[in-house]
Amino acid sequence: MGARRAGARRPRHLHGRASGGELISRLGFSRPGFSDPATPQNKHTPNGILESGVAGNGGGEPDMRVSISCVAALCAFALGPVGVQTAFGTEPASDCGIPQEIHDGWAMTSPDKQGMNVSLLCAMESGISGGMLANVDDIVVIRHGVLVYERYFADPQRPRHADATTRRRGNAMTKSVVSLLVGIAMERGLIKDLDVPAFFYLPEHADLRMLDKDPITLRHLLMMSAGLGSDRAPGVTFRYSDTETELVGAILKKVTGKTVDVLAQEELFVPLGINDVEWLKSPFNNVAMSSEGLNLRPRDWAKIGQLVLNHGVWEGRQIVPASWVDQSTAEQIKTEWPLSYGYQWWLGRSLEGTREVQWIAAMGVNSQKTIIIPALDMVVVFNASRRSKNMVAPELDLLDRYIVPAALKN
Repeated sequence: MGARRAGARRPRHLHGRASGGELISRLGFSRPGFSDPATPQNKHTPNGILESGVAGNGGGEPDMRVSISCVAALCAFALGPVGVQTAFGTEPASDCGIPQEIHDGWAMTSPDKQGMNVSLLCAMESGISGGMLANVDDIVVIRHGVLVYERYFADPQRPRHADATTRRRGNAMTKSVVSLLVGIAMERGLIKDLDVPAFFYLPEHADLRMLDKDPITLRHLLMMSAGLGSDRAPGVTFRYSDTETELVGAILKKVTGKTVDVLAQEELFVPLGINDVEWLKSPFNNVAMSSEGLNLRPRDWAKIGQLVLNHGVWEGRQIVPASWVDQSTAEQIKTEWPLSYGYQWWLGRSLEGTREVQWIAAMGVNSQKTIIIPALDMVVVFNASRRSKNMVAPELDLLDRYIVPAALKN
């Protein structure tokens, strides 16, 4: 059920394009405080050490999380499973994280029945509840296609406690859903070639066409390498940009006649049994945004992840072409961070001892992540409404120190 990978693409040349902010304004998706590009919020090193600094996010806004420095041995003890158990007493309870039945299509079992170490998951839960670990709002874990762990943490800033029926803001995780729609459009022949110049679909955007330079293609937009507003050749350098995803959404609308929210409802949400959907629209043109705005329940974000883990298959039906899932979740371009990028999907890794575990992720600001781990047949969803005061990428620390080891050490 794991996702397979494919190869990368060739560079082209470009000079003197309009800025991303100008193009996105013409598309009608401008908003106050728009920043293009943004950087992702993680600076998580391969060994689990968290780097300090100001990072960006997946939604065009700066992420002002600040990391702290501490003595290495003390941090390893305090944040590790042994340290947490010591701080909170003896062995944690074995009934932590039991999923709630809401009849949304997920089969459910205890973690140990799917080969996961319950003690590690309970230690993580105790640490979060006790304030010693990252202040995420919820965690959902799917193993072997079964919901095995689910926990919603109290937040005094919210008027009511969240649960399995609460929608969570996906922010830039929206981009990865739009990528799935591109694959569906290609299968139906509405998009025939990723290397067709983008101005072929959007001739009204003259900035996409420079007669003396190689054109920007749909492939460049998908891998965020168009070089809009710079002298960079398209296809060479990654530069995170909401604008490029909005242009992808505009192309989808041109070839299908439907906005991304309508397409997703028909092609993804109905077959996956996702019924509680909110997709925010631009205040300027009342069109659903492609770069952000999709809000789903955590369990429904997990369905998106499971669909990718299943190579586009849901309950025996091919929803997204397997070839597109493989291609879009393969490394297409390097980034300046310890992450690479596919077609609107991030690629990273976790280390457990000497073992490297590769993963694919949809990511958004404030720790919104849907992480697909093919080698472990696992999907993990994190959501958070508050920025961590202690760590740059707290949810990845939880993944590396608790969830991945729980799948390897049962």
